Amino acid sequence: MARINKQRAAGSRANAGGVNSSAAKSSAPKKKNVNSIEDTMFFPRLRRHSKWMFLLLALFFGFGFVLFGVGASGTGLGDLFRNHQGGSGGNSVNSARKATEKNPKDAKAWQNLATAYETNGDIDLAIGAQDQYTLLAPKDIDGLSQLAGLYRAQAQKQAAIAQDAQIKIAYSGTISPAGDGLLVKGRPIFTDPLAAPLTSGAAATYQQALQTEQQALQNQLSTYQRVAKQSPKDPNAQLSIANAARDLGSTPAQIAAYRRFLVLAPDDANASLVRQQLKVLTKSTKPALKPKPTKAKSG
Repeated sequence: MARINKQRAAGSRANAGGVNSSAAKSSAPKKKNVNSIEDTMFFPRLRRHSKWMFLLLALFFGFGFVLFGVGASGTGLGDLFRNHQGGSGGNSVNSARKATEKNPKDAKAWQNLATAYETNGDIDLAIGAQDQYTLLAPKDIDGLSQLAGLYRAQAQKQAAIAQDAQIKIAYSGTISPAGDGLLVKGRPIFTDPLAAPLTSGAAATYQQALQTEQQALQNQLSTYQRVAKQSPKDPNAQLSIANAARDLGSTPAQIAAYRRFLVLAPDDANASLVRQQLKVLTKSTKPALKPKPTKAKSG
């Protein structure tokens, strides 16, 4: 009986081992199936097989942040490159200025200085240098035309300043709590001590910008008239005068330039348009006819 029980125990252990081994075998394909499903998904495959790509992207974006200074208040390498370029512009201004100091009568040196100033955006200084060049080379039509263009750029800059000041004046009272206060003889009882200086400063800036703009437009017109004097038979010079006179608001000068243009180039492609403009201008400048006074009838 003991032998039979021993055999049964051994058999049961063998069966148990067979069951365990079959269970282990049945669980193995499930693990393989899970891996195969993950292999079909994009991000797990990318995470498992392309870790170097994440490292490369991290290095790329990190280098980009350092290069362009993104997300930081400091200076990036891109800013250093731009500052280096600006420094080269400053060096060109310095070298051109030294050339004019060395030989003040060198017209080419003054023109180079004007070009360097213009490149840096210093229109006022460029005008001074270019004006000096035209004094040394008064017959250079291209130099005069360049000076007229600088005057126009100066006028546009001052117009923008005047517009900005006008906006500040218009909205200065809307943010002031004293702006809606009580009035006595048209004047507010309470005044805002902060708004008053801002308004007066903006008004002064506006007036100064307008005056500078008008002077620049007048200088532009005078310079184109100098161009026409050097080339009296050039119809394009008359068109330049007409355009400058229009910007300045000088209708008589505009009419005179259009008439001179038609004399020089009556068959030009722009002649028909000039005639139309001339007709409109002359019609607008005609004085209104005054009604004749009526005699009172005697009773």
